Amino acid sequence: MRAFFKYFFASLLALFTFIFLFFILFAIIGAVSSASSDDSISSNSVLTIDLSDDIREQSKENELGFLSGEPQSITGLNDILASIKQAKTDDKIKGMYIKLSMSNNGWASLEELREAIVDFKESKKFTLCYGEVCDQKSYYIATACDKVYLNPSGAMEFKGLAINAQFFKGTIDKLDIKTEAFHCGKFKGAHEPYSYDKFSEPNRFQLKELLNDMYAEFLQAVSQKSGIDTAILAKMANDGAIKFPKDAVASKMIDGAIYSDSIENILKKNLSLKEKEKISFVSMSEYASTLTVANRGKDKIAILYAAGSISDGEGGAGGEGIFSKDMVRDIRKISRDEKIKAVVLRINSPGGSALASEVIYHELEQLHKKKPIIVSMGNYAASGGYYMACASDSILADKNTLTGSIGVVGVLFNIGDMMKNKLGITNDQIKTAQFADFPNLTRPMTEVERTWIQGYLDTTYNLFKTRVANARKLTMQQVEDLAQGHVYSGKMAKQLKLIDGFGNTETAIKSAANLANLNEYSIVEYPKPRDQFSEIMSTITGKKREEAAVKRFLGQDYAAYVEIQKLRNHQNQILAQMPWQIDIK
Repeated sequence: MRAFFKYFFASLLALFTFIFLFFILFAIIGAVSSASSDDSISSNSVLTIDLSDDIREQSKENELGFLSGEPQSITGLNDILASIKQAKTDDKIKGMYIKLSMSNNGWASLEELREAIVDFKESKKFTLCYGEVCDQKSYYIATACDKVYLNPSGAMEFKGLAINAQFFKGTIDKLDIKTEAFHCGKFKGAHEPYSYDKFSEPNRFQLKELLNDMYAEFLQAVSQKSGIDTAILAKMANDGAIKFPKDAVASKMIDGAIYSDSIENILKKNLSLKEKEKISFVSMSEYASTLTVANRGKDKIAILYAAGSISDGEGGAGGEGIFSKDMVRDIRKISRDEKIKAVVLRINSPGGSALASEVIYHELEQLHKKKPIIVSMGNYAASGGYYMACASDSILADKNTLTGSIGVVGVLFNIGDMMKNKLGITNDQIKTAQFADFPNLTRPMTEVERTWIQGYLDTTYNLFKTRVANARKLTMQQVEDLAQGHVYSGKMAKQLKLIDGFGNTETAIKSAANLANLNEYSIVEYPKPRDQFSEIMSTITGKKREEAAVKRFLGQDYAAYVEIQKLRNHQNQILAQMPWQIDIK
């Protein structure tokens, strides 16, 4: 017994010591963070943007991110745009330096960033781009800048846009898994990765149409920079005329091929610095921490972010995506706050659960009865994302926003043959009614069950179209002509009256203020950022470490892993979701 108490109290002491040290570390981090945010920006500084960084919707601080392999600071798109706007009139910021790289960000986010840089240039401050490699997304941003340079031994990408998709039917067939796919709308192709081995013709048609719209926008931006006609640029891309920086220099697509020390000299010349003087670079996260949020009266406008795939239930600690219960909770908080006079719903979602989309839509409609709602759509506002957008006064998007995909889909699997042939496991049932064991992953569906599922999809699809018809003031036939799972660019969506106009979150805020008759107001964001303690606990409990490890291990294949995980999470659900997470490069 004496030994038991000895080890017990030793363990207890170790636990208390750990907790004490943990809170000391937490306090130190908080103090350092507070101190760094109070540091003033020195005069004659250069604001820098690294295009290899991920652009998220909301800013996020996580000082212990290094424990999980995550960034310690993420500057949201809204704060990036606000920083550039502030820097335009900030005498301490003399120019902008953009680091070219390989960018994984969406085209709509890049479009908003590019427009902010164009606006910044009105200040007559310099904008300079440099990198060792430059993909097409980075070059799209570079076309807005005064000067663009690349390393002479680097690489320049100019080859046209493409959509690459993975199909898992071959794997499913090898595993003796049978797919049962249901959908409403000939373009609704979310089931295709599991039931086909290539794009269906309707899906190929719509994606080609989408690609052409976005390619036209890209070529127009390149034409503005280079002075080359878009038709000639398209031929150059098709011929593979631009492979190396020297090719881009010869075609006047960039201003020079030089090394980084020459870039420093150019920057120093712009800043009137002597050779041995150092350049004061200010990162976007550092500058964003200096943003002043003016308290302009007691009235408020809420920005409600809806980013990621849509799922039922709660996200829990560190949950990524849109979860119906979490969204409902935030919507009701906004509804109860009498100081909030209008709402901007920022959507960046390819869709997900049809039921969760309807649940969120209903709650937004209740809010809409009390307060005006303006929707701002980011990279994606498709399927369930567009479903949510229908509960609003007006919808704004970017020209490159993937929009629409009005349709529903359901995918079920029969793994009975796999279990029998691969594992030697068989299944049998005893039931009191014919549907008692339905859905069942270990036997084929009956025709009656297929009819049942298709009927449920048809009902859900009709409800979706009704929401769109009411929101856009269209007839059901007009909606059907636009629907069928068809995904459009924001440019095309404007022509088809699926959106009201182009603009970012700032544009939406101004529109919301106008509807609410507000001259002075402050901004509040939902969901609220989690407190530092919750972030740290989420980091050290293991989930984020595991996700970071999987991402590092899989590399570019991580996206496919995420899609498979989504499918598992949405098992036996009706989905209002786009085909794949469309990545245009």
